[in-house]
Amino acid sequence: MSQVEVVRRASEHDAEMFRLYEQVFGAEATAASRRRWSWQYEKNPLLADAGPVIWMAREPGRLLGQMAAMRVRLWFGGREVQASWGNDYFVRVDAQGRGLGALLSNAWSDHEDVALALGLTPSSYPLFKKLGFIDVGPVPFYQKVMDARAVARRRLGPRLGGLAAPGLAAFLRVRFGRPPRPPTDVEVRPVTGFSPEYDGLWERARSSYTMCVRRDVDYLGWKYLECPHRRYDLVEARREGVLVGYAASRLDDYRGTKLGWIVDVFTDTRDEAAKEALVHSLLSSFRAAGVARAQAYSLNAPLAATLRRFGFFPGFSAAQICVKSAVDAQGAFEDVGGWNLMFGDGDLDR
Repeated sequence: MSQVEVVRRASEHDAEMFRLYEQVFGAEATAASRRRWSWQYEKNPLLADAGPVIWMAREPGRLLGQMAAMRVRLWFGGREVQASWGNDYFVRVDAQGRGLGALLSNAWSDHEDVALALGLTPSSYPLFKKLGFIDVGPVPFYQKVMDARAVARRRLGPRLGGLAAPGLAAFLRVRFGRPPRPPTDVEVRPVTGFSPEYDGLWERARSSYTMCVRRDVDYLGWKYLECPHRRYDLVEARREGVLVGYAASRLDDYRGTKLGWIVDVFTDTRDEAAKEALVHSLLSSFRAAGVARAQAYSLNAPLAATLRRFGFFPGFSAAQICVKSAVDAQGAFEDVGGWNLMFGDGDLDR
């Protein structure tokens, strides 16, 4: 290990780095990921002068592995700090077992106010715990059956599913009742572009959370309008013409079942009418698109309560999150229910 060094990626490393990508993941997967990689790391509006936040483990003559991170500004414990999501970690097969994971993870976390590790694998979770990351727990996953027949047929097959569908639909009506009616004082309409009003919304709403990635004009445009591998539907909520929230969603197909993902919902967390208006709008668009099941991740307890009022129920979540902070968290870890973390955050929706 004495010959191993960890360095920040520079442009002259690109050819070597992508050769390693190809060795680890194969030529086809590497070619498919290049466009996403450029968006995620080179076009990030918080790109540092030194380039993408990628730490590389090297020994003389060859690259051994990397830890790549997606830089964000984070509202954390009452102030904004520099943070990043640890996304792409790998070590070449013949270099595993040499402690490179710890070296790379420490190099990354030592250069951030807050390091965020989301979606950890069973093998990486113990490593981050050993390195001093705090286990926040899995991000809760919620789902809502939109089409009982489609879901029943998917689970039980065409014949049995068709027979079971009426009973499932009746059970869901009794179990969850009627969803809230859309508020009359909030108008929801499509987003045609992110204006400076979104900076104002961020400034007004951020203090209602104990943790939240800065959702300003630059971030939103990059995250939802410029993303090359996903197409998002965006709506905004207004009260008497004033912007009070927005939401992002997308459709997906999972083995023939049409899914509707609630990717992001952002309002002042105390503005229940704005949240209900946005969720109601998203579910209406899902129904029109023939969605069988709506899905969402939400660590925020008030938003989770809103989802439950609309008939969402918890499901299994493997989206484990661990956090390492070099700044005073000011009680943030004691109020995890006040954190805002959804499918659009981090690298979950890649």
